[in-house]
Order: sequence, then C-alpha cells, then structure tokens
Amino acid sequence: MRYFGGKTRLAKELAAIINNYNPPHYHEACCGMFSVGALITAPIRTATDTHPDLILLLNAVRDGWVGPEVITEEDYQALKTEEPTPLRAFTGFGCSNSGKFFGGYARESTGRNFAANAKSSLLKLAPMIQGVNFRLASYLDYDGNADLIYCDPPYNKTTGFTTGAFDTVEFWKWVREQSRRSIVLVSEYTAPDWATVVWQKNVRTDMNAMSGGKIPRVEKLFTVGV
Repeated sequence: MRYFGGKTRLAKELAAIINNYNPPHYHEACCGMFSVGALITAPIRTATDTHPDLILLLNAVRDGWVGPEVITEEDYQALKTEEPTPLRAFTGFGCSNSGKFFGGYARESTGRNFAANAKSSLLKLAPMIQGVNFRLASYLDYDGNADLIYCDPPYNKTTGFTTGAFDTVEFWKWVREQSRRSIVLVSEYTAPDWATVVWQKNVRTDMNAMSGGKIPRVEKLFTVGV
C-alpha cells in the first residue's frame, strides 16, 4: 500500500541482506507499512511505530480486516478529522498523494482506483504478517530482546512524518547503544562517521523536484561496529 517513505520498492533487496543474518528474533523500529519485515523469515518478529492509525491498521489486517474498494473525496475529508481507526489509516495513506498521511486526495487522469489498489496490496500483506506483534511505541521503548533490529526512521533533513519532530541525534545515540547487544541496521541517506555502509542503491524519491521529475537519492543501509 502507498506509504510515504516506505520501502516497498527496495524490500526484497533489504530483506535478503537481513535474512542472511538468520536472526531468531527480528525487531523493526519505525516499522511503517512493514514491507521489509513482511519478507523476513525469523521465527519471532516484532515491530513498533508511533503512528496510532498505522498500528491499528497492521493489527487489523493481520487479523483479517479488509478495506473498501471505494473511498470518495467526501469520505476522505470526513475521516481526516476522525479518531484513529484502521479505515482512517487505510484512507489517509492509501488514498493520498505519494502515500503521505492525508496529504491530499489522490487522483490521476487515468482514473486509477487508489482504494482498490490499497485493498489488493493489504490482502497480499495479510498472510505475510501472521504472528507479528505490532505495538504502538517509540523506538526508545524497545525492550532489548531481539537479535537484529532494523530501523527505517524519518530521514534527516527531509519531509517529516505526521507524528511530530524526530530527533536524529538522539536516534543515533540509541542505535549505538543497542549495537552493544544486537545487530542494528538502519536505512538512511546519511549517518554519523562511525556507521558503516553495507549496501547502497541509486533511487528516485516519490517527491518531485521543482525542475520536474523525481529527486535522485542514494539509499543506504548502515550498520554499527562496536
């Protein structure tokens, strides 16, 4: 499903790297739509995010919830001010421009049905997330039991998410501390000089440059040695 900053296009490559570590317990912080974690083969998988609608949606999809095939613009505007629900998350992400939470009702001249596309992608996701424990929590609330932690945080100096400001400096301090006990892998464009790049790929973001076309970036996966 459309999700701003998601890893759908890179999920197979990132999951292949993570699966090579064969972690018994995989934990994903800032899990978003869990596109990478859905492909991880670890016996135990846990995930956290601070977006209440998102966690409600993931738990609901895992347990059999099916979204609608049509979301009108009137539905979209009404749900924008509702309390968090799986339907609100489905609409706010799946039916918005570039998957940015209520970032504008998505429409294309081709008549593409964004709600139907979102429903289809969630039906495919459901069997891949059975048994996953999704919890509403900050990465700072992590309990320290996983063998490998993968993080896809809001990227430094880029368009933020809707859950408030993200302290990148504090995040990397946490990463370094967790690396004393677990393998930690982080998706980002940049990192402190003590982090090591284990994979990178030239990509184009979902955001358009002022001159037209997508903005080029180098997507990287970092780890931390101790």
